[in-house]
Amino acid sequence: MTREDFLKEARIMRAAQHPKLVRLYAVCTEDPIYIVTELMCNGSLLQYLRDGPGKNLLINQLVDMMAQVIFYIF
Repeated sequence: MTREDFLKEARIMRAAQHPKLVRLYAVCTEDPIYIVTELMCNGSLLQYLRDGPGKNLLINQLVDMMAQVIFYIF
């Protein structure tokens, strides 16, 4: 990911405010660039779905989660 792409994603995260979204607290723009977010007690979404409690979710539950995300975006 390029620096510009990273900063673009950070701007999107800053603009997206919702109780079910991870909150962005800060962006460090000096090398190495990184973001500071609220703690996710279950790890990343990928970890949650692959190795955590989310691996037992049914397909209809996953589709419902995706629909909620899409509804928020639009």
